[in-house]
Amino acid sequence: MTEPADASAPQLWKDALNRDSVSAMAEVIARIDGKFDARSFVDAVLTDDFFGKELKARIEHIARLLQQFLPRKYSRAVKILTLAAPHLGGWQNWILTDYVRQFGLTHFDISVAALKELTQYGSSEFAIRPFVVMQPDRMLEIMTEWACDDNEHVRRLAAEGSRPRGVWVEHVEKFKRNPRPVLKLLEKLKADPSKYVRKAVANNLNDISKDHPDLVIKTALRWIKSKNQYTGWIVKHACRTLIKQGDARVFPLFGFTASPQLDMSLLQISKRKIKIGTAAVISAALNSPAKSHQKLAIDYKLHYVKANGGQSPKVFKGTEKIIAPGAVLRLSTRLSFADRTTRTHHPGRHALELVINGIVFGRVDFELFR
Repeated sequence: MTEPADASAPQLWKDALNRDSVSAMAEVIARIDGKFDARSFVDAVLTDDFFGKELKARIEHIARLLQQFLPRKYSRAVKILTLAAPHLGGWQNWILTDYVRQFGLTHFDISVAALKELTQYGSSEFAIRPFVVMQPDRMLEIMTEWACDDNEHVRRLAAEGSRPRGVWVEHVEKFKRNPRPVLKLLEKLKADPSKYVRKAVANNLNDISKDHPDLVIKTALRWIKSKNQYTGWIVKHACRTLIKQGDARVFPLFGFTASPQLDMSLLQISKRKIKIGTAAVISAALNSPAKSHQKLAIDYKLHYVKANGGQSPKVFKGTEKIIAPGAVLRLSTRLSFADRTTRTHHPGRHALELVINGIVFGRVDFELFR
């Protein structure tokens, strides 16, 4: 039952759930429910293996123990938690929402109402997911109402909860197959004054773009015509996957030249054989035969060799430039091939492409070796 030595100044998210925060939560609940045994609850939480658990495991562990110490009647227990929420921090409130996730699926109306309340103090985006998966049509109707709520946290939950994919959550297959009803909900939020909400709307659209790129491009084109600054931010953030994939249809939405006219006079790499752990320099020169200025989004797509010998492309965002008629644009960038925790390099024949406004303008091959 020993806490990490640096628990007083947690550097990892999981370390925010420590003896002090668990005790504080227990005291708040005990003030609301006089029968809640705060001391026994804290002792039950802080078992010998508690501090070896990761964040999600700590949350689930504490929520399960809440169920043992709170009233057996679910509606009464949830009422206590919603009264406690305003007096707790975000990580503590995540525990409360997880309690609803674990024990509330058979109490649909009570649970959904509670998650709407709890999200105002700590996001219910993870806890709401099983309810959406279980009853997607009913939840979409509820979340469409939430999209008009005065509270930005509730509106944000509507946008996050209706995502077809999401992060760290189960996908909603019905929304993945047909996202049009979700788009109707997002229409209500396309000019939301809260950046917190707008980011969730953009994430939702980005999800949809992975399965229905044509639909998102059509929606983006319609939205961006509104000239609303908030909507414009959403559209650009929502199209980030399409931009990264080099979908040429997206770039004109953001003022980049469609089908740019460019002549490649140079594309080279400083070394054709590169030792893993070192770096190389890519340089290029582009001429503009166009009669007007062109706005360019310049990216580099590196085709990495995988462990099985195949290739996996990764796009590196480069720069944005405006090139004048008849001008020459010179480019240079340094690429590191040092192994990292997120990528291990493998020997073999790699390739790098220069991608401008979604169009490949040149390719250079090279070998990596150890």
